[in-house]
Amino acid sequence: MDKLKNTFEKIKIFLVLKKKAVLIILAIIIVICFFIFRSNKTNTLNTEIVKVTNLVQSVRATGQVISNTDLNLSFNKSGVVKSLKVKVGDTVQSGQILATLDQGQAQASLTQARGGLMSAQAKYGSSSTNNGNALSEVSFTSAQIDLENIKKAQDILVDNAYRTLLNSTLQAEAINQQDFYDAPIITGNYTCQKEGTYNLSTYGSMGGVSINYYGIENGNILITDAPRALGNCGLFLSFDKTKILQTSIDFEINIPNKHSVDYLKNYNAYQDALKARDIAVSNAESVLAQKKAELSVGGAEIVFAQGVLQSAEATYEDTIIRAPANGTVTMVDIKYGELANAGKSVITVQDIKNLYIEALINEANISLLKVAQSVEITFDAFGKDKKFTGVIAQIDPSAQTNNGVVNYKIKVSIDKSDETIRPGMNANINVLAGQKNNVLAVPNIAITRQGEKSFVDIITNDNSESNKRREVVTGFIGDNNLVEIVSGLSENEKVVLNTN
Repeated sequence: MDKLKNTFEKIKIFLVLKKKAVLIILAIIIVICFFIFRSNKTNTLNTEIVKVTNLVQSVRATGQVISNTDLNLSFNKSGVVKSLKVKVGDTVQSGQILATLDQGQAQASLTQARGGLMSAQAKYGSSSTNNGNALSEVSFTSAQIDLENIKKAQDILVDNAYRTLLNSTLQAEAINQQDFYDAPIITGNYTCQKEGTYNLSTYGSMGGVSINYYGIENGNILITDAPRALGNCGLFLSFDKTKILQTSIDFEINIPNKHSVDYLKNYNAYQDALKARDIAVSNAESVLAQKKAELSVGGAEIVFAQGVLQSAEATYEDTIIRAPANGTVTMVDIKYGELANAGKSVITVQDIKNLYIEALINEANISLLKVAQSVEITFDAFGKDKKFTGVIAQIDPSAQTNNGVVNYKIKVSIDKSDETIRPGMNANINVLAGQKNNVLAVPNIAITRQGEKSFVDIITNDNSESNKRREVVTGFIGDNNLVEIVSGLSENEKVVLNTN
């Protein structure tokens, strides 16, 4: 019984001690929580002081050095390399032969084609003209000249016959006058080319008898025994002073005078001249057509021979690699005696003295750039301490889209050439897109935007960290997400950073 009583006493003591231990542990936990709460309370809000600073807006990108001339050259046909005329580092000129294949068959075809052209030229003439058909062209040109000369000569004969017809024994005939009358005398040679009638009316005047004329020409003249010009076509009127020229009589002078004794002869001569001209011109045109046909046949044969030659020359050129432009050989991947495959790049020519940088700029920043802007450049190969300068030389108008990302390619020229810069190097460019000095600025995360308005939370009591919201006007955005505060804040005020 005593033993059982002792056991209960021990259990009672144990429970009392355990209760005290629990209370001590709880007290320690409460103290620790108090200090943690107090510590957190002093650092609940992240803040930033409003400062006056200089803001810089930069556009940065990575790119690669590119050569203005970057040519990977290959043969246009497969074959065994028979000559290699350059090595890496050699400077070459446009058109210079760099390497050749076995040219035996190509050379034979070229020689044969040249002989074919020479044979066609020998058959139809020298090679001094475009078609190599000099004799045929001379004959054709001569026929053209003959045709023009024949036309001119025949036109003169026809014109002379027609003038003779118009001047067939011209005379003034009275109109509706049956009695005897004396008519004016016509002299001179009619020089105009139109047919028609001169109508003459005589009337008395202070000087004697005058004539009013109309028809082919219009005017009036005083008739004397001396010839007076009838208009401007070469005819003259006069009157035999031994006769009496009556007044109030109308005359007409018909051109040509179909009543004259020589009219029919002159008319037939004129018709014969027209026929002779047609025959002569037709014959000359036939000769010209024949020469033209001969020229076409000869020209066709020569043109065909020239085509064969051009094809042979192209085949021959397929065995050659020429430098398409001036530059420096930067790669040779072929050896003498090797089999070269058509289209495989074996020589690279670059213009290492004229290099530029290509870089892609995101659509969000492309509007900040413009041609001729200055650029700061560094190269991975030289480290960040060695800096170069350049300018934006070109901005592509069209975008490049890759996986939904829109970029624009720009080209940056390097101000000073440096032999250490090589095509293919990685470059880092930095463009100063804008700058504002001595402005109030806060981090972008301090700004809350609601619609078109911007707000910041201002600390009103540092101890209690109480704050209030204030509207601000923002401006220029610089690097590191610093934003200009145009109005609404003062220097050294403290704003809350929205880190949540």
